Amino acid sequence: MNHRRLLLLILAAYLIITIAYSVVNPLFEAPDELWHYFTAQTIADNGRLPIVAETYDVWMSQEAAQPPLHYLLSAFIIRQVETGDARAQVWRNPFFPQGIGNAAALSNRNAVIHTSAEAWPWQGVPLAAHLLRLLSTLFGLGTLLCIYATGRRLWPDDPAIPLTAVALTAFLPQFAFQHAAVSNDTLITFLASLALWQLVRLWQTPPGQTRRRALIGLGVAIGLAALTKNSGVLLAVYAVGLLGWRAWRHGRLRRLLEIGLFVALPILLIAGWLWQRNWALYGDPTAANQFIRIAGGDRAYTTWQVLAETPSLWVSLFAIFGWFNVRPPDWVLWLWNGLVFGGVLGMARPWWNRRPRLPASISPAFLLALWPLAVYAGLFQFMLKTPAAQGRLLFPAIAPLSLGLAWGWRQWRFSGWGTAVLPALALFTALYSLIFVIPPAYAPPPTLTALPPEAAPLSAAWANGLELVGARLETETAVPGDPVWLTLYWRRGAALVGEPEPVIELFGRGNQLAGKLHSYPGRGLYPASLWPPETVVADRVGFYVAAETAAPALARLLARQANGAGPVVLAGQVKITPTSWPKPAGEPLVVLGDAVGLTAVSLNQTEARPGETISLTVQWQALAAPGRNWTTLAHLGQAGQEPLATGDAPPLNGDYPTGVWAAGEVIDDRYTLMIPPDLASGRYPVWIGLYDRQTLARAPLLLNGARQPHDVFLAGWVTVQ
Repeated sequence: MNHRRLLLLILAAYLIITIAYSVVNPLFEAPDELWHYFTAQTIADNGRLPIVAETYDVWMSQEAAQPPLHYLLSAFIIRQVETGDARAQVWRNPFFPQGIGNAAALSNRNAVIHTSAEAWPWQGVPLAAHLLRLLSTLFGLGTLLCIYATGRRLWPDDPAIPLTAVALTAFLPQFAFQHAAVSNDTLITFLASLALWQLVRLWQTPPGQTRRRALIGLGVAIGLAALTKNSGVLLAVYAVGLLGWRAWRHGRLRRLLEIGLFVALPILLIAGWLWQRNWALYGDPTAANQFIRIAGGDRAYTTWQVLAETPSLWVSLFAIFGWFNVRPPDWVLWLWNGLVFGGVLGMARPWWNRRPRLPASISPAFLLALWPLAVYAGLFQFMLKTPAAQGRLLFPAIAPLSLGLAWGWRQWRFSGWGTAVLPALALFTALYSLIFVIPPAYAPPPTLTALPPEAAPLSAAWANGLELVGARLETETAVPGDPVWLTLYWRRGAALVGEPEPVIELFGRGNQLAGKLHSYPGRGLYPASLWPPETVVADRVGFYVAAETAAPALARLLARQANGAGPVVLAGQVKITPTSWPKPAGEPLVVLGDAVGLTAVSLNQTEARPGETISLTVQWQALAAPGRNWTTLAHLGQAGQEPLATGDAPPLNGDYPTGVWAAGEVIDDRYTLMIPPDLASGRYPVWIGLYDRQTLARAPLLLNGARQPHDVFLAGWVTVQ
């Protein structure tokens, strides 16, 4: 097939896929998209650039300090749409900070609540936002054309390299996702790619034949880039420095003057006013100090701390969706790692084969490769001061990165259908993410007509009109750090008061809070006011057991409303076990009830005064599952007589009953007894055993296979004085 037709096919596929991403991904569920949109909306409403105030604006955040070109273009488009009170049309999720930047978050990944107002046909803010998303898609199309044009200039006799580079970029999931969102990153990526193409043209033109019009075009592209994002300033330094070095190397000092006049001057004319404005407003020509201030101040990271964030930067270059909190399966990321690794190995093949002489085009290609290093260096300096480990910030260097990757794979000398494998793999990852990763992350819970039979019925009605009619616990056993999943079945009454905010809490040993979820239903996606009345909503929710939770324990899951009014409902119990059980102190001293071994017991003191408290340190081992709840007997006095003092209690004070023990578990426990104030001086025995609190029947206690009198074991002696 003709390479031009292949290019058109790739571009058409890019448009279809990226527009599909725009439709599938809910509005404002991309990094900073909400802030980008409302910065443009503010300009459209007020007719002037915003100024970063001392008070934090949750609608614009740091984007109000960004260079304004993208927002001016966006504001022009927004003004063609009747948006009314735009902020009133967007329902922000108040619980969203729980999920931002956390791909392991189990709820509240959504920045806003998505209602039927986002459905087709779009009107108001949804229409304006989708038009801006389409603008981003068109910028991406321009980037792909620049990549192809640059590759054709570098390898005019081998169209497979630029075609492969275009396909790898077009079908990179993160590229498609980012260009289906409202973002100034799409414009800076296009302008940087355009400037690099112009730079290659200039580099390949003999020094004495360079036209001034080409220099001016480069200056305009870079000036617009500087007016889009601060990485455009870096592009200006890179391009002017590169052209200046070339002119100096050829001894053409007159060219230095032309570069300054026809490249640097347009940059200053286009972006200089912005630098002056920022200096007057913020004392920083780039206004980067406002980004740092809004982010919490200079974090003063070291080089090693920034390098430690490389995995996040690397992964988000390929496929991290939402607000960095929707992650594809690992195989998607590993596949892209393999594509990069294979391309890098291919770059080294000429040296392996002892062919160090490379094509003449490698000279501008090599110099072009310096641009990704410059972009990374600039990002690295920024990351020293504020969090910014986001792969999309490397997209201004996507042209040389994709061209270099395609050239590296070309060194493997694939032919025929072999050259189509790479684009096909990339396309598969983009389609998989589009269909199977993003939509499920924002799917609301299903509605039912009745409670399913696998759910435990409940009946708890709150005054706000919400009723909990059932629960189904999926996670019966967990260790600290594990997720706990359950499904709560809610019914909304005909009248709803306010917006209910259910709270699910997990209480462990000693009533310690071991986990909590406070959110709108549907993992933060589906507030009750959006439900059809009198229907049952199956709300599957999850949260993590706190890492510091004491274990083992039988924790209680309680459901309540955030306002504190109404019932607190027991929704289930979760067995929390330690990551590793302690080792038994030795062979069981005695066996109780055929299932529990007493491996160690000791008194903390052997002498006491009347009124003092003594304690027993005990270690139990489950030889088998007891299958019933025993209470520990701890008695002071003669075994067959009325005890002088007792310290009876269930194991772990009832927080881990024997009924949930499993074979092999080892439980360290402790019991206390108070010496009666009027107890006469003497030496008294302390006994231990197990009994059923309901029937008072004691567990048979065997010592070396023989059952002991009264089914108790001598724990020790205490002398009372």
